[in-house]
Amino acid sequence: MTADISNWTSSFEGVWFMLRVMLFTLMLSPITAFGCSCFSEAKTFEEVIQEHDAIFTGIAIDTEIIPGDWDTSFYKTKMQVIEVWKDKAVTDFVYIKTDTEKNSCGTTAPTIGNRFIVFSHVSKDGLHATGGCSTFIDLDQFETEMLSVGSEEKVVWQSVLTELWAGLGKPKTVYSK
Repeated sequence: MTADISNWTSSFEGVWFMLRVMLFTLMLSPITAFGCSCFSEAKTFEEVIQEHDAIFTGIAIDTEIIPGDWDTSFYKTKMQVIEVWKDKAVTDFVYIKTDTEKNSCGTTAPTIGNRFIVFSHVSKDGLHATGGCSTFIDLDQFETEMLSVGSEEKVVWQSVLTELWAGLGKPKTVYSK
């Protein structure tokens, strides 16, 4: 019985590990979402870069909720930009717009002080729209979560991040902190 449980536990951990890898990979690519309006076919990394207006890293320094209906409210977050790979409407400070409604591809407010990588579309109001169909990753949270995974998982996750940074190449602009 003990052998059966340890085999099941080992098998479950393997499945959970692969599920987490797949979820992270989906975060780095355009999300195929049925509840959102961004259903798309798999794309190359170059196509993902081309379809976004801006790609940059930054630190969240202030956020507020802009009230509205379930589909119009959003978090407006001021970000200090660090590195820029694609720069439509990107200066040393930008405002990002993240939906609040999780059923509409929204998320929680960005954590103040954390570093993010942002693939955005510039909205009509001049904000950088994130979440849903755009990649928006809290790098500090990711590093914290890396502390709790096993060595095999770390290798896979680090490989995914290495591919991301290699795919982006050298930033066009680097702002001093």
